[in-house]
Amino acid sequence: MFGAFRLVVRRRELLLHGIPVALGQRAIEVLLTLVSRAGQLVTKDEIMAQVWAGTIVEENNLQVHISALRKILGSAGDAKSFLLTVAGRGYRFVAPVEIESESTGHSGTEAVATSVAEPATVPVRRTNLPQQLTSFIGRQHEIEQISAQLQRHRLVTLTGAGGVGKTRLAVEAGLQLTARYPDNIWLVELAPLQDPQLVLDAIAEALAIQLANDAAMRSTAAVLSDKHLLLILDNCEHVIGEAAAVAEALLHVAPRLSILATSRERLAIAGEMVLRVPPLQIPETAANLTAAQAHGFEAVRLFAERARELGEEWSLTDATAPAVAAICRRLDGIPLAIEMAVPRLRVLSLSQLADGLDERFRLLSDGSRTALPRHRTLQAVIDWSYALLSESEKVLLQQLSIFAGSVELDAIAALVSGPELPDSQILDLLMSLIEKSLVVTERGAGALRYRLLESTCEYSRQRLAPDAALALRRRHAEYFRARLAQASAEWETTPGEPWLGCYGGDIDELRAALQWAFGPQGDAALGLEIVGISHVIWGELGLTSEHRRWVQEALRRTDDATPISAVARLLSWHAGDVNEIDDPSDYDDAVKAAGLHAQLGDVFAEGQALLRAGSTHLIPGGDENRERLLRKAQKLLEPFGETKTLARCFSALASARLLDGDLQQARELHGKALSISRQIDATTPQTSVMS
Repeated sequence: MFGAFRLVVRRRELLLHGIPVALGQRAIEVLLTLVSRAGQLVTKDEIMAQVWAGTIVEENNLQVHISALRKILGSAGDAKSFLLTVAGRGYRFVAPVEIESESTGHSGTEAVATSVAEPATVPVRRTNLPQQLTSFIGRQHEIEQISAQLQRHRLVTLTGAGGVGKTRLAVEAGLQLTARYPDNIWLVELAPLQDPQLVLDAIAEALAIQLANDAAMRSTAAVLSDKHLLLILDNCEHVIGEAAAVAEALLHVAPRLSILATSRERLAIAGEMVLRVPPLQIPETAANLTAAQAHGFEAVRLFAERARELGEEWSLTDATAPAVAAICRRLDGIPLAIEMAVPRLRVLSLSQLADGLDERFRLLSDGSRTALPRHRTLQAVIDWSYALLSESEKVLLQQLSIFAGSVELDAIAALVSGPELPDSQILDLLMSLIEKSLVVTERGAGALRYRLLESTCEYSRQRLAPDAALALRRRHAEYFRARLAQASAEWETTPGEPWLGCYGGDIDELRAALQWAFGPQGDAALGLEIVGISHVIWGELGLTSEHRRWVQEALRRTDDATPISAVARLLSWHAGDVNEIDDPSDYDDAVKAAGLHAQLGDVFAEGQALLRAGSTHLIPGGDENRERLLRKAQKLLEPFGETKTLARCFSALASARLLDGDLQQARELHGKALSISRQIDATTPQTSVMS
């Protein structure tokens, strides 16, 4: 059941307000396929394989049924609130779905939206809130405050010092409030953004909203207009102006939208309710405190829990309680500070730990900690942690600050190795920093990735000498230029999911490299190259509008000295990936790009550009020259084997034949395209022969 609709599986019937809807069986099967995977991307090939199993059909058939579904769904509201198109990939059913059993008493109808009867009505809930791997200590009062204020205010902002636990608190509150929001709770991580203009893109990416060209706000507003959901906008402080503007605009157009923001300062817009997140509870005095008394304070409980997780058979006793309480007081109850201090118990006693913190606090606060902002206290903790490192560890920590997000070990080894850090030491030094909680590990779909905590990264970056930072920025950009060139080549013969698992996490590094390259101390020529070879990752992540901005920025910077290869790539992507649909300049740009690639002897790239040129006229009454261009593209691409681009070429030729009324050959060509796509999906990922 979704909205006013009920989908009766056994009868293959769609009801609107209890009345059967006239819808063909193929369209019903398409709808069943999408609803059964609500919230997920379902590719066009997957739908056709499910609905037309064993039959060769044109993609146009699917489009006809999708159009019919949109018309029916649109009769009960905005069709986009039910079904979204993911450009070039497939479709996503986004409406909340409830599963009913035959026993729910709806006039004896069969199970709805599932082929297996369920024992009760179960809402299908989907959210991107991360499941936490460590225990959450205390904060029940704050969670109750957040819950109460979100009932009275549509915008609640959590403010407080860095490291005080705003993000963790927001996520925990979200996990406890899921039942309140029928359209779920979605986390939008703004920390990796360096460009404030990307705030709306980040929201759209988290919600899987397809942004229309030059109408991003309208696209987002259209999807959210009738949704009852909660957005968690995390780490707003460095993009505070744009975050405030976007939040205010969305709250105006989406009356049932609520926002929970975290920031070091308030957004300062109408209707905002600000909740200050305090440090964890600490005892007023540590003297003569028993274990039972100390355990009543949140900061002590966090310290004790993390200490036990070290595996050293540590426990909070009457003997250790006063020292633990003293340490927590000196750390002002800031969770991140406690998390960073506890691992030192591997090499220090409690008294040594307390003495070290006490010395640093006196140095920074001159004996009056309460008079200082909380970030100064966290600074003291990081200062002291930094002082405990070896010189090699300090160098590595400084150099790791060059990364914008999480990266794989290969990237670290490529950028930070040198006379001060031999290759043979990097892994051991990295593991040491992980043990000391200065580097965080993340395991995604691909290899293990590494990153610095935000405050640690900023601290380390400030200690990096300007000339060293500039050299690292260049090496960073050059490394990711090479990595993204490799990614684009591998994409041609690698299934989409493992490819994204390997390269999707590099998007923040790509953004950072481009920001530097086009900045005052950067290298614009290097930036042009990076834009030219990074087209695939933008498309795979659905970041078309952001890709368009970078391509247009790059094209503005070209001149007579720009290498022909860079100009050719930029024209090619401008023609095919980022321009407006049916833009008349597409054809001219693509033909010009093909000519430049031919001049350079880049046969595969020439074939890509000719494919784009021919595809611009795949419309009824289009230029008859289209098939000649597509046939030439096919001839150039075939020597490189079965690639995704060749599959697209066959698909385009099939469409051209279909437009000319040659159904038989259209089917044959479509079959070739489908065969290549299935073969690629079935193969083990491997590096392409192209470079």
